[in-house]
Amino acid sequence: MPEPLHAVILRSIYVSSMAALLAFIVGSFIVIILLRMPARVSRNVLSVFEGLVGIPPIVVGVFVYMLVYPGGPLGPLKLLYTPTAMIIGEFLVALPLAVAFTYRPLESLWRELAELVESLGAPRFKAVLLVLRESPPILLTTYIISFSRSIGELGVALIVGGGIDGVTNVMTTAIALETSLGNYEVALKLGIVLVSIAVSLIIALRLAGAKIVEAV
Repeated sequence: MPEPLHAVILRSIYVSSMAALLAFIVGSFIVIILLRMPARVSRNVLSVFEGLVGIPPIVVGVFVYMLVYPGGPLGPLKLLYTPTAMIIGEFLVALPLAVAFTYRPLESLWRELAELVESLGAPRFKAVLLVLRESPPILLTTYIISFSRSIGELGVALIVGGGIDGVTNVMTTAIALETSLGNYEVALKLGIVLVSIAVSLIIALRLAGAKIVEAV
């Protein structure tokens, strides 16, 4: 019996949410480290992340596959064809975007607040706290971008997930499978749901971001 569509949708949301959350957290830490580095060094490192944004997700999928397949470094963990492997892959796809889209806006904030903190004689780490306090809309946008990138990804999901019914089948792999089988109605329904989730999340979080800005 085919897996219910709602199970596929919920699994997609779970995997992409976890991958986006990891990209958001790790990306934020990387940005904070970059902000504390000399400007020339941080911008060179940022260029690397911006370059990684353009890497095809299927290449990331192959890289993760080589890590988790039975003969790979993480083979003993038996992660291949599991949601965990998909989360790792989608995290790596979303991370460069999270860093690239967070650094630029926070850099200008950092410069202003770091100078202010230093002029007041306060410890420099307080500038980091002030930047985080002033940047919720930027951080929300980072999460939106990470989630949208993750939930619409096919290459990684197919290579390390396999699209196994009831285990790793997500909306993108289900759409590809149903289209190949000629079940265009099901594929179209999943496509509409996929687009609706991405658009709804963007609208909701932007409204939340606007309210945060007004409150601050």
